[in-house]
Amino acid sequence: MINFNTDICRLIKEARREAGISQSDLAREVGCKQSALSMFEQGAGTKLSEETVRKLAARFGIEIKSTKTSEKPEECGLEARAGQVVGFGKGTGYCPNPSCPTNSWYEVGGRRLAKPDREAADPVGGKYCAYCGEILERKCPSCGSPVHSGAICSICGDPYVVLAQ
Repeated sequence: MINFNTDICRLIKEARREAGISQSDLAREVGCKQSALSMFEQGAGTKLSEETVRKLAARFGIEIKSTKTSEKPEECGLEARAGQVVGFGKGTGYCPNPSCPTNSWYEVGGRRLAKPDREAADPVGGKYCAYCGEILERKCPSCGSPVHSGAICSICGDPYVVLAQ
């Protein structure tokens, strides 16, 4: 697997956020897991296949001239489309950013989990996290079921927020 540099990871994250697309929706569109996309956006350049990264780059008009880790960000053209703002009910979204202070980390049986505070992240039913500005998620990133107040989806058993490893 190719190790894409953090500049590519950052450009794709910025383009996704500028376009107003959630990680879950984009992951479904390009055929990867939301957790892998989240880790990639945090700078883990090996979390997605070269094919998936090229799909993401094409989606946002980012040119990847090579797969070397020394690629310079100024070589990439960034052209993202503006997203539409859609109103939601208060506290219906959670922040998928593992570093956001709206996520409380705890450990159960050696497994590190984050309990999202939906009221803190989404106090007015907005589109973006009130703390870090990430696009809020409103459904499970794995199965698409509605989220609840816990850390793990009660339908598929996957965590809502994943810490990069």
